[in-house]
Amino acid sequence: MVDKDTTEFSRESFKEKILRQLEENATQQSHEEPDSNESYFERPKSDFRTLNQKESSSTFEKRKVEFEPYNLPAFDFPKDDDDWEEESEEKTTVSQETGSLREKLEALALEETQEQSDYSQFSRNQNRYQKESGKEEVISNPKQANRPPKRKPSKKKKRGAKKKKKVTAGRIIAVIVLLLILAAAGTGWYGYNFIKAGVQPLDSKNHVVKAVNIPEGASSKQIGDILQKQSIIKNGMIFQYYTKFKNYTDFKSGYYNLSPDMELSAIASKLEEGGTPKPVAPTLGKVTIPEGYTLEQISKGITVNADSKDGKTPFSTADFMKTVQDPVFIAKMVKAYPKLFANLPDKSSGVKYQLEGYLFPATYEYTKSSTVETMIEGMISAMNTQLTPYYGTIATQGMTVNETLSLAALVEKEANNDDDRRQVAGTFYNRMNQGMTLDSNSSVLYAEGQLGAKTTLKQDATIDTNLDSPYNLYANQGTGPGPIDSPSLSSIKAVLQPAQNDYLYFVADVTTGKVYFANTLEEQNANVQTYVNDKLK
Repeated sequence: MVDKDTTEFSRESFKEKILRQLEENATQQSHEEPDSNESYFERPKSDFRTLNQKESSSTFEKRKVEFEPYNLPAFDFPKDDDDWEEESEEKTTVSQETGSLREKLEALALEETQEQSDYSQFSRNQNRYQKESGKEEVISNPKQANRPPKRKPSKKKKRGAKKKKKVTAGRIIAVIVLLLILAAAGTGWYGYNFIKAGVQPLDSKNHVVKAVNIPEGASSKQIGDILQKQSIIKNGMIFQYYTKFKNYTDFKSGYYNLSPDMELSAIASKLEEGGTPKPVAPTLGKVTIPEGYTLEQISKGITVNADSKDGKTPFSTADFMKTVQDPVFIAKMVKAYPKLFANLPDKSSGVKYQLEGYLFPATYEYTKSSTVETMIEGMISAMNTQLTPYYGTIATQGMTVNETLSLAALVEKEANNDDDRRQVAGTFYNRMNQGMTLDSNSSVLYAEGQLGAKTTLKQDATIDTNLDSPYNLYANQGTGPGPIDSPSLSSIKAVLQPAQNDYLYFVADVTTGKVYFANTLEEQNANVQTYVNDKLK
């Protein structure tokens, strides 16, 4: 490296050096003769940086300069005017020679200045090129110097690239959203099927009943866990949320007979009904006795298991009819339920079946140990339970339990809704109070053995009102010897709380069952013609 003071200098300092050297040479020439007409002096040489140089360097080299030969005269002070003139002429000659030398030096200095200017221009162009290409470092590799500069992408290309990036980002977002939607849909579908399966019975073909104990104060979560451990339901958590959603909250403690074929709703309803203090035998099935059934109809219904399609029970019709007519069994029941059978009709009264109407219509479970007797006793016990709150009312109204059940059995067959039942009961009371017969078609049909059987409208309307039977209420006053069917609690309440009216007649439309009431016989005959006879044509 060359010192900065050597490489960088001004044109004026260069001139001064040369002039000072020339003066020294001139002084030497004045004292000694030059050996040659050629003189040498040193001229600085600068090597300027190029594209393949990282730093600049400057060196000096010797350069030969030719001067016009001259002889520097010895200086002597003039002694006279002639000598002064001669001396002036000599000075003029030297001055001319020196001026010629100065012109050459100025030309050299000008040349050097132009070279520096070219170098500066080159440096500015190089810097501009580097800025445009985005590079600050100097290229040192010749291969790189020969490469053409990279062009900046045009605005159109930039916009195209940005647009492409936006499209790509949009596609990625769309794929992510789609995946999230599919995941949510899959989760919802799985959750729906999971809950749906949890609500269904654990095993619809498994009818094995188990005795399950629910402790007092158990929460729905605890009950669900117990049922799941006992293999009654699929999932205790689903039971917990299902019962909360359906507002099943009043669960009671006790022992329950439950099976895996039961739905959650049936289990929850059973838990609200209450269990037994001690375990009872598991039920094998159920027997359903509809309202208004006669004993003969009940004898057939007891053979059908209501829990399964076409299911059969271990009971038979013959055993049932034999038991309900057995005097020993009847005496046993009279002793067990004295209030219910306080006015049980005697066989001599013409009653068809003594226990007719005393079996309460409902659904009953049976177990492995159940018999026909236990089933019949269960139905009698249910009737006693339903009438227990009304025994006092019956006595206050001056009626017997047998009369109350007999009138309720007629109301059950003549009307099909609570309002009509109360109106019919009021009409029956009006007729009895005026000494009129009840004129019930249903009682005659019962005497004929057709009540409950499939009969045509014409058979119902053309009954034999002259039939010799205590159940013919066209010919006999009162309610008859005993009930003709098992009345519902609604019909019993209608008899105990009848509607207050002035009607003496009523007739039901043979096609719709709607009851029409009348105060006079003429109105009744008109209604019979309209709602019965005309419909039979």
